[in-house]
Amino acid sequence: MPERRQTTTPGAREAWRLGAEIVWLPSTGEMSALDRDAVTSGATTERTLIEAAGREVARRVQAHWPDGRVVALAGRGHNGADALVALRTLRAWGRDVRAILASGTPPDPDVLIGSDIALESADSLADACGGAAVALDGVLGTGVTGAPREPQASLIERLNGMGIPIVAVDGPSGADFTTGSVAGVCVRADLTVSLGWPNLGLLRHPARAWCGRIECVEIGFPPPAGPMGARAITGRWVAQTLIGRALDAHKGRAGYLALIAGQEGMAGAAVLGARAALRGGVGILKVVGAPENREIVQKAAPGAIFVAWEDEAGLAEAVEWAGSLAVGPGLGRSVPRRQLVERVLSSRGGRPVVLDADGLSVFEGDIERLADLLGPADVVTPHPGELARLTGESLEDILADPPGGARGAAEKLGCVVLLKGAPSFVAESGAPLRVSTTGGPGVASGGTGDVLTGLIGAYLAAGMQAADAASAALLLTGIAAGRSAEPAGHLAADIPDRIPAVRSEVSNLGPPRGPLIFVSD
Repeated sequence: MPERRQTTTPGAREAWRLGAEIVWLPSTGEMSALDRDAVTSGATTERTLIEAAGREVARRVQAHWPDGRVVALAGRGHNGADALVALRTLRAWGRDVRAILASGTPPDPDVLIGSDIALESADSLADACGGAAVALDGVLGTGVTGAPREPQASLIERLNGMGIPIVAVDGPSGADFTTGSVAGVCVRADLTVSLGWPNLGLLRHPARAWCGRIECVEIGFPPPAGPMGARAITGRWVAQTLIGRALDAHKGRAGYLALIAGQEGMAGAAVLGARAALRGGVGILKVVGAPENREIVQKAAPGAIFVAWEDEAGLAEAVEWAGSLAVGPGLGRSVPRRQLVERVLSSRGGRPVVLDADGLSVFEGDIERLADLLGPADVVTPHPGELARLTGESLEDILADPPGGARGAAEKLGCVVLLKGAPSFVAESGAPLRVSTTGGPGVASGGTGDVLTGLIGAYLAAGMQAADAASAALLLTGIAAGRSAEPAGHLAADIPDRIPAVRSEVSNLGPPRGPLIFVSD
């Protein structure tokens, strides 16, 4: 993975505060269609879009690196043209600039329009970059797939070795903008200026690691005619979905949740889920678990009511009493636990459920039975390994295409699927994929999934729709995890107590303040 270098913009881990409410994440095909439709409809022209893109790139360069020479590497595609427009604009603003031709022919159309900026050969790269403040990567276009060929591959390697910050125009050359794959050499960008909408592949690994900070700018595209295949889970969007408490609210109106979790020796999973649910605002919480965990749970989460799962009458009462259920953390995978989960799912009377961890693993290889027990108001939250065990697909196939894995599982199970990862994906049949935009290394800690389950359960109990509950919990958990000073020392137990403050910050986000549509650190 490339070494991450910082831009001059402060506020890492707080990028969720910036940008618009609706942020589409198109594939390269969708983006090409949007570009084509904008031109053929007469809404704009190809040259107008190039000029707008280049000027916005110039503005981002000026915002981060206001002094010193700017070098542009321009291939023959539109990204090369965008880079040259940016260079021409910066030159008009008084900046020292140099242009390096990255292909056998210059970009078409001729965007230098008589400017005295010379297109130098690649032999001049080292001289041009000597003492420069920043370089612009316009080597390859967005539609290029596979490993870069010569001479671009060698040029990319040389650019990475120049020791100066790099700004990728639309995305780093060498990355696949749809799948996020990196087949060969790739530009190591410090900043990626995404144009119009950020491509989905830029948020997927390994490409995400080569992008640096992503800033998406508006360049004049008309609104899409309809939904695209994926959208980002943004702070402003989640703020519109959260359900608050009325001034005359009481605990009954805040929702009842039954959390079924924690075999003997796994009380911690139940505690994490319980504390997240309570901090998430649930009115009353019952924890149903192994009787040996009673004292531990009630000391760690005194606001919860404990029910031993061996108490059949108490279990039945908890299920009937609950407004929603959360099942699975630390549950165990024995035959009795499978029977417990089936009993709960069969007797819940349409109450929404979030099913996680062992609650899913007890159905290993039996996805048909699980599908019979679930419905569109429910959420399952597997990580790739759990999804592989459940579906019988190979882990390698799921890791190669997490969006496809999430969508396929949502169709097979008939419910909302939150496939955990970096990023996480929320899939719902017939709806655009939702993609997490917060978290990072802070969520890579044992127990974070238990926290997420408890928070989703609380939001389901409050009356949120399944996909909205999953999306809101993902965003808030990611922000709370990111508040740790050092990811390597972060604990999942740190997250629940941060949730109320994070939720308040998200709920109170004002209207977006331009010029950025989307930002990701």
